[in-house]
Amino acid sequence: MNHHEDAAEAARMVAFAMARRKAPARSGDYARLVQRFDTEPDFAQLVRKVAQGFELTVLEVHPLTGLVLGTTPETDFAVSVSDLVPQTADRPLYLLAQLTIAAMAFPRPEDLDDDEHIGRISVKQVDEEVRILSSAIERHLAQSDEDIDPPSDQPGLEGLWRVYLRRSATGKTQADRAPRSSTRALVKKAFTHLESHGFVRKLSDEDAGTYVTNVKYRLQVRDQAAREMLEELAVLGVAALPSGGSADHAAPPSPDDHLSSAAATPTADLFS
Repeated sequence: MNHHEDAAEAARMVAFAMARRKAPARSGDYARLVQRFDTEPDFAQLVRKVAQGFELTVLEVHPLTGLVLGTTPETDFAVSVSDLVPQTADRPLYLLAQLTIAAMAFPRPEDLDDDEHIGRISVKQVDEEVRILSSAIERHLAQSDEDIDPPSDQPGLEGLWRVYLRRSATGKTQADRAPRSSTRALVKKAFTHLESHGFVRKLSDEDAGTYVTNVKYRLQVRDQAAREMLEELAVLGVAALPSGGSADHAAPPSPDDHLSSAAATPTADLFS
């Protein structure tokens, strides 16, 4: 191929990477380009330059996932995990759900560098994990007599952990569906966002929905997603959420609740 054709091929590979649900297994053309990237250093460099022109970076090229792109602050093209969270009053809770998903999918730091690691988690597991951690924090604060009321100058704010516990896990509507304000509905929506952008794949409806992660999601979490979400929560100051009247009242936490092994993960730090 001449130089112009190589440039077109490199641009096409970047286009594959930017499209949703595109993978080498579904496209012979994409698989061919992945092979070129792996075997032709000049072509690989050209792909990197094309990505750079879009203010993107090449994180990795994998035979199953294809070209995985990372964002830069200047880009208008790539989608990061935190970009999938809707701009609503519940956004902090969605970020919390996304961070819990990431922490449970990759419970050990080395999992983020393991090409063979696949996280398998469910909506029910994520919801229960956040509730366990939230209940533990509530007990700890009660035992230490620390002030857990909203600041007097910001009465509309309260800790994320308390907001989460106040909501019903499932609840029921007349149509026997979980209301939108339930925490499992919120976690389900977080998974749906990830699935629609090719970060996870649904396996079954077991435990309100069971999903597996892929290489693309692993790299996003490792290289930028968790940092972005933590930074956004930090901007909230005390990790707080505007209090409203739509939250359902949850059942009191069981005294038998305990901190799970995930307390050592970044998830546990979000509630402090």
